[in-house]
Amino acid sequence: MHLPTLIITTIALNVLLAGVMFIIYQVRRSQKSFLTWSLACAVFAIAVMLTSMRAIVDDQPWLTVFMADLCIIFAPLLALHGLRQYQIQGPVSLKLVALVMSYSALPLVYLYTSPLHAQTLTAVITAAIYLFAAAYMLTIRQAPALSRNVLFLLFLLHGGLMLGMAGMLFQNLGATQYVTVEPILKLILITHLLLTTGTVTLFPVFAFAMSERRLLEIVNFDELTQLYNRRAFFERGSMLLAKNRVLRRPFCVLMLDLDHFKEINDNYGHAAGDACLQEVAKIIRESVRDNDVAARIGGEEFALALSDVDRNQAELLSYRLCQRISQQVFAYEDQAIELTVSIGGIFSISSRRELSDLLNAADSALYEAKASGRNQFKFA
Repeated sequence: MHLPTLIITTIALNVLLAGVMFIIYQVRRSQKSFLTWSLACAVFAIAVMLTSMRAIVDDQPWLTVFMADLCIIFAPLLALHGLRQYQIQGPVSLKLVALVMSYSALPLVYLYTSPLHAQTLTAVITAAIYLFAAAYMLTIRQAPALSRNVLFLLFLLHGGLMLGMAGMLFQNLGATQYVTVEPILKLILITHLLLTTGTVTLFPVFAFAMSERRLLEIVNFDELTQLYNRRAFFERGSMLLAKNRVLRRPFCVLMLDLDHFKEINDNYGHAAGDACLQEVAKIIRESVRDNDVAARIGGEEFALALSDVDRNQAELLSYRLCQRISQQVFAYEDQAIELTVSIGGIFSISSRRELSDLLNAADSALYEAKASGRNQFKFA
């Protein structure tokens, strides 16, 4: 491949990507990560430009070596910083970026008159950054698996290639005269052209996929308990009910209400009440199957849609929930809180009733359980 053409293509492509990222940032001002990724592309374009000037300007190594290598290190650091910004969705300290740049600049000050030594050090540092970024991608569990894994692979490949580059350069360190680096530079540009383009292009896809997942979580999940919310309960529960109706399988709806919950909030504070709700939600989550629908539908009210269960199984689950919650001591800031629940249920076989009707029937049974002394279950 013709080297000048490759250089111009690399610079132009990164400038274009920087512009696209900046436009996205202008549309979504709250997402600072797009501005950071725009700067990363721009810095890399500058790095390629300065590196390519070595063949033309050979008396300014502070510019074509020192500044170029700093830009090569700075670009992936900015990309990693942008990922951290997007994951945290808030201000992120620049301490890590400043630390790496400071420790990189110090030896480069002494090595910039020896381009081969400077390039070797730069390759090692950038390899470490890319490998760290690959490991960091694995920690972003809330990201969609496909985009996370692709970015992980790209960072890993980039780190591996830069380590290979460092090894090639290291072999020339003992040479008595400076060995031309045009083949090495060409390889660097090719790998950066492909991998950087692929990586940076995936950033918006990764960001928008995470945004969509967060939006779905907000729409479908209760933030405090991480169970489904009321809307999702009716949507998913209705689908489950329709499926059971077609297959002529039994269906059950349970309503759970924490007993004397207002007194817990009054005596121990709302933070303690929230902790109790989270513990109860955890017990519910551990007690139901994957195909059941568990939701928090009100302040201290929970609802369960149980698929393909007979009456004995539904009553046994209700009994176990009452027993487990009443026997467990809920502790908040060294304060023991006694908690019980009342449960109402409705069992249905081939019924044409809608989910809302079944929930109302379960709610009536719940009030009967409370009127009978609480900490028990009743079925309509």
